[in-house]
Amino acid sequence: MINKFKSKSNLNRFLFLIFIIASLSIISFILYKYPHMGVADQGDFDRIMNASGISLLDSDKNNPNFVRFYDYIVTDYQISDFSETILGITTGSSVSILILIVSIFCKLFNNSIFRTEYLAIAYSIIYILSITMILKYLNIKNSLKLTFIGILSLFVLFDGNYIIWFNSFYGEPMMLSSLLLLIASILYYINYRYVKNKTNKIMSKIVYILLASLLFLTSKMQVITTIPFLLILLIKIILDNKKFLSKKKFVSLIVILVLVILHPLSINSFNGSINNDTQYNSVFYGILNGSKTPKQDLIDLGLNPDMAVEAGKHSYLDHDKYVKYIPKSEITNEEFYSKMGNSKLAEFYLTHPIRLIQGMKYTASKAFCTSASLGKTSINYSAKSTIEFNRFTTWSDFRENYLPKNLLFIISTFLLIFIYTIYLCLRNKNNGEIKNKIFLIWTIMFVAAIQFPMPFVGNGRADTAKQLFLFNFIFDILLILIAYYIFSKILTLYKLCCSRKFKFFRKKLFY
Repeated sequence: MINKFKSKSNLNRFLFLIFIIASLSIISFILYKYPHMGVADQGDFDRIMNASGISLLDSDKNNPNFVRFYDYIVTDYQISDFSETILGITTGSSVSILILIVSIFCKLFNNSIFRTEYLAIAYSIIYILSITMILKYLNIKNSLKLTFIGILSLFVLFDGNYIIWFNSFYGEPMMLSSLLLLIASILYYINYRYVKNKTNKIMSKIVYILLASLLFLTSKMQVITTIPFLLILLIKIILDNKKFLSKKKFVSLIVILVLVILHPLSINSFNGSINNDTQYNSVFYGILNGSKTPKQDLIDLGLNPDMAVEAGKHSYLDHDKYVKYIPKSEITNEEFYSKMGNSKLAEFYLTHPIRLIQGMKYTASKAFCTSASLGKTSINYSAKSTIEFNRFTTWSDFRENYLPKNLLFIISTFLLIFIYTIYLCLRNKNNGEIKNKIFLIWTIMFVAAIQFPMPFVGNGRADTAKQLFLFNFIFDILLILIAYYIFSKILTLYKLCCSRKFKFFRKKLFY
């Protein structure tokens, strides 16, 4: 029996090793096979660069023919202000932390050039480590099941249209990597607390979860909407272990929790200009876009109906494209920004539910798309912008072209999982491991659910597909869980059919 257990354990270790090698191979193929691939800047990089002391090379700044946006990737930058790089971790997103770590290594080797490919390596380490930990702490004993979910994870989560974003300054890769790190840290805690039944080092396990939560919540501004759901999960974890913590440790965890919640909110307050952009888009490019009653909509919002002349416009047009209310102008500040707020948006959609449903239908039509119509290679490779990308993109191509892009499919998938997990929870009332894993699934589902309406409600029709990135990623995770469940049931049924008892029963029944 002991030998059998050891051989199974060795087989699982071998499977994890194969998984890591396969992961590295896939990422190397996607990012580092010539020509090196990435995603061109569409104007988003400055937020990260300015907060992290990173700037364009002098040679690029002084080049009149330099093309920075949309068509080509730019991989080489300079560490212009290292003190700003250090301060970036307090005022910028969690991407700044990785930039600081990479910059320190660059400085150690007397190198002031920062390459986004170095950042891609950091993302890859977190991504692979997190998924490996998740697979390990799912506590799957059956090697065949472990192999199945491992292959499925490689096929889906390492899709090229996820990995290619690693070679950029976009917040998406940090958002995905930190989410996986958070899931891994929670599964690690569940394994320690409910499988091994240990509590002596429970404090450190909870701190890991809190730190991972901080990285996730500060990865992108859009993630702030997930705070209520994560807060419930984190409070539950702390309270579940209150009796195992001294008063000093318990208070320390509460203080850390408060900081974890307040820090992303403080970062959000530093980005007022971005809030102005999204506010403008949410009304003029969202509510008023295609509306039959734009003036009445503005009245319902408590705004000047004269602004209906800008209906259907977003905040990034040239100034001559606007009739009167130019974004961030004095008159727009007075008539719009000073009077508009998220509460008014929420009130409008609550009192106009049909408009919300129409917006959700539009959002659903943009779901399941993780590709980008931006340049993927540098100008040194080709003067013609390379938009097409097909390195290990079988899953994203299938998802984009064949999954139903409608509310019914999306809602049905969520309901199916939610109903079954409720049944599973009731069936395993005394099983702490299963109950906590189900609570984790619910939290992830609510994170995805709140992300779904946010692009349209909070930013109109501007960049909807890109803002559904986290939703698409979590939906993929849910599909993996569904596929794993079906495979497990098929395997159980197959074992039952092959069992001696079943053969004996069948023989008595039919012969």
